[in-house]
Amino acid sequence: MRKLISLEIKKFKLLSYLKSVLIADIVIMGLLCLIYFADKSEGSVAFASYEMAFEAIGSIISPTFIIFAAVLISRIIIDEYKSNSIILLFMYPISRKKFMVAKLIIVACFTFLTIFVSNLLIGSLFYLTDSFLHFVPKALTVAVLKDGLISMTLGAIAATGLALIPLYFGMRKKSVPATIVSSIVLVSLSNSSVDNVNLFSFFVVSILLALAGCLIAYFSFRNIEKVDIN
Repeated sequence: MRKLISLEIKKFKLLSYLKSVLIADIVIMGLLCLIYFADKSEGSVAFASYEMAFEAIGSIISPTFIIFAAVLISRIIIDEYKSNSIILLFMYPISRKKFMVAKLIIVACFTFLTIFVSNLLIGSLFYLTDSFLHFVPKALTVAVLKDGLISMTLGAIAATGLALIPLYFGMRKKSVPATIVSSIVLVSLSNSSVDNVNLFSFFVVSILLALAGCLIAYFSFRNIEKVDIN
């Protein structure tokens, strides 16, 4: 499996996506600064506490990379079906499901790591910037930082599962637009809170969302060994 994953990464030059991830992080940081200065010009405070700041950061990062994952799914799976190059791949004496699982592992790992690392990077930059510009009136405490790390991890787990769901819609008609549009709809539905509480911050909810995403993704190719590739 590791060999398959390594070959897929080299085949699609996926490491080049890291540059796009960095650009996205810079844009997100710029957006946070814009929100701060826009609210400040109106005499209000954008981030009353670090809890609010971390929640705002997560609410931008997760949707960004869920959609990013849909683009990745389109590139390494849906496009191969559209161009019929998947036929050559399936001619190797390896289970088709094994190929698909390898591709999904790449998407899942990419999504989790980019969300987690981006939260750490932007959170750190936000803290450093705050030490000069004083974005947040309240100081960052160890308890808040600990809760933020836990929430960040749970959010990354849940988002990773959600990021796999667009594969189901994309595989139905082998459509790139369907894959990306479904991820946008999914982000719109999931990126919300109930009574100002983000559902991703709950361990059980995060795990259930991740499992649901994996299960739905599996159903998109469960019969792949029996179906002809046209």
